[in-house]
Amino acid sequence: MAYLALTMSTEVAAWLDRGHRDLPFDSLPGAERCEPGQPVRLLTPAGDLSALAVADPENELVRAFALGDEGVSALDLTFFRARVRRALARRAAFGLTRERTTHRLVNGAGDGLPGLAVDLYGDYAVLYAYSRGLLTMGRMLAEAMLNEVGLEGVVLKLRARDSAQGPIKQEIFGNTPPAPLVVHEEGVPFEVHLTSGLNVGLFTDMREHRTRLSRLVQGRSVLNTFSYTGSLSVVAARSGARSVTSVDLASGVQKWARENFRLSGLALEGHRFETQEVTSFMKRAVRDGETFDVIIVDPPTYSAARAGSWAMKKDYPDLIVRAVALLPKDGLLWLSANSRELPPLTQIAHEAFIRAKRPAQLLELGSLPPDYPTLLAQPSDRYLQVSLFCVG
Repeated sequence: MAYLALTMSTEVAAWLDRGHRDLPFDSLPGAERCEPGQPVRLLTPAGDLSALAVADPENELVRAFALGDEGVSALDLTFFRARVRRALARRAAFGLTRERTTHRLVNGAGDGLPGLAVDLYGDYAVLYAYSRGLLTMGRMLAEAMLNEVGLEGVVLKLRARDSAQGPIKQEIFGNTPPAPLVVHEEGVPFEVHLTSGLNVGLFTDMREHRTRLSRLVQGRSVLNTFSYTGSLSVVAARSGARSVTSVDLASGVQKWARENFRLSGLALEGHRFETQEVTSFMKRAVRDGETFDVIIVDPPTYSAARAGSWAMKKDYPDLIVRAVALLPKDGLLWLSANSRELPPLTQIAHEAFIRAKRPAQLLELGSLPPDYPTLLAQPSDRYLQVSLFCVG
């Protein structure tokens, strides 16, 4: 597809100069002529090349991949191989290699590849393209990954706005990953399924938070809500928790969680796997007089499930109030949120503690790990919030 030249207004050129790489589609005259994935030359009002970009009308954006002063002549395989080499060097400086641990290798605009993301799982990678128009760029990135990283295979998945509806669109480059695949995170084994859906069983953005959790749980009873495949439960059990209760509505992921326990050589005795909707479990636990020393609340942004629905913005405050009712004095509440639209989690928690009539202290704040670089000009890309509270 031939490059289309678009001349930026002074205002849009200033956005680019200030560090923005995702530019509003309707701010660029002539962008309506762009097809999804259209390569674009962004020109200054004086007619000079300012950036090479890709049209992403599905997300109402034009995404700038390379600035004019980088000397990039085309968004081709050579360009993507250079981006991959730079990303590898950055992670290696943090001690992150695929041989050592799962991690993110490419994080969108923070690595100069807006709308694309790559997670490494041992000898394989999962590459996400966040619109159909970015699939061509994703295919070149997959080829660059095979060349530069020495992987067995790359799974390219379309993660568009409507991806949750219908079959997942994905393509395999190189060899197809085995299913299941056992990978290691800082020495801890986990089962992942790289070709079965959008989520493969282990979220790399939570890696360092899982490590931090290990120091909080020794000798304590732990409740892990929305436990998914049990990665946080495994860490708690490996770290000496007296008991771990994992609650999730899906029986399939509870079976998966038990397998992750087995991979770590953990006995299931003394630990519980409750296949139940979280609020229903909490109501019953309150009636039964149960308490937990540490409660983990790591909900999805949105879920439409067979026994009810969950929307973080609407339901999180009530969930915190219910969790607090299960904590003894000086119990620990560990909260996570991965929504770009949610207010500060500390603010939500503060209001919930007031409703519950329980004092609390903020012990720790966290966000994305260093393999998730983001641009200061695009704060919404830094979506993850993690907070630890001591509840009186």
